[in-house]
Amino acid sequence: MVKLGVGIIGAGWVAGEHIRAFQANPHTEVRALCSRNEARAKAKSVECGVRCELFSDYEKMLAMDGIDIVTVATPPDVHRDQAVAVAQAGKHILLEKAMATTIEDARAIRDAVVKSGVKSVVSFVLRWNPLFDIIKAQLADDAIGRVFLGEIDYYHGIGPWYVQYAWNVKKEIGVSSLLSAGCHAIDALRWFMGGDIVEVFQYSTFGKGADFAQYEYNPTSCTMLKFADGRIGKAASCIECIQPYVFNINLVGTHGTIRNNLVYSKKKYPGQTGWTDVPTILPDSGDVRHHPFTLEATHLLDCILSNKESHVSVADAYKTHEVCFAADLSGQEGRPVALPLA
Repeated sequence: MVKLGVGIIGAGWVAGEHIRAFQANPHTEVRALCSRNEARAKAKSVECGVRCELFSDYEKMLAMDGIDIVTVATPPDVHRDQAVAVAQAGKHILLEKAMATTIEDARAIRDAVVKSGVKSVVSFVLRWNPLFDIIKAQLADDAIGRVFLGEIDYYHGIGPWYVQYAWNVKKEIGVSSLLSAGCHAIDALRWFMGGDIVEVFQYSTFGKGADFAQYEYNPTSCTMLKFADGRIGKAASCIECIQPYVFNINLVGTHGTIRNNLVYSKKKYPGQTGWTDVPTILPDSGDVRHHPFTLEATHLLDCILSNKESHVSVADAYKTHEVCFAADLSGQEGRPVALPLA
């Protein structure tokens, strides 16, 4: 049986989920863990019950024999150097989002991965949420026709109680509401609606509640998106809200509508008088333990063994990030911004 070795760069909260995901797969084994603080790496290995080599230098880890896949689960401001090094070392890569903090760094990662020929997945992990699978199947079955309006909103208060808050508030690391977290909404719009986004316009604001006063950028934004064929979308991202986590999906089609796990389609359900409820697991928690990392890891392994590109490869995820960078530029300059960016 094929057994691929995995190295993890990072020893934070999300790194633990990547470790568990690869340990759960019979074809992969976590063989190395790297953190700038080796004591943190050791603590994470104990927490996850994995015996492996420990490193404080990721380049030394990349030189280790038996490492085929590397997860980069560190803050986004260090992703460029780490991800490029992983690609240049010929290792397949699972890269946490945001993939980078600048468009130039995102391009550098994209180009390095393309040049190396390794397989890649960027961790837009909601693509494996069961609701996403159901919606994709409904769209493929023409349940609501051609979607001409999509609204996807990310509401998740990332305050002092949340693990990434300490670095998320910093402009050079968190960057923006979209790059920090709302990119999941932009990615979902692309995933469900397809096609190219050619123009964006954004407004942003800052509520300045006591729990969020340390943010160095506007933690709330609303972005309008125009597709090449004239369809439109909207993505709100609010990481300073006081409420339970909400990932709102509303897709309006030519003969029906999908609203989260509710569907209204007289084509599929003749005589329908109200919403049809599809009981399923929703993307309704900001706790990373709720997210389907095991399915994501299995998908990457399938891409490697089948020699195929992922639907959320670095090249694809770059497009989601490019929309986010363009939207933030629009918010800063108060004008529509065309895509692709120069």
